[in-house]
Amino acid sequence: MTTPRNDTHIVVTEHGWANLKGLSTSQRARALIALADPAFREGLERDARDQGLI
Repeated sequence: MTTPRNDTHIVVTEHGWANLKGLSTSQRARALIALADPAFREGLERDARDQGLI
């Protein structure tokens, strides 16, 4: 299922939660990376930079 970006407000994982409402694309990317498993955060941040998201 695909949910439009502006419809997603709260994301919860075992590593915390983030309120994405009103955030820019860059802010959303950083908030979601912060919720990822710590073992994957560095790679996610690198990929986000490569794609121009942050």
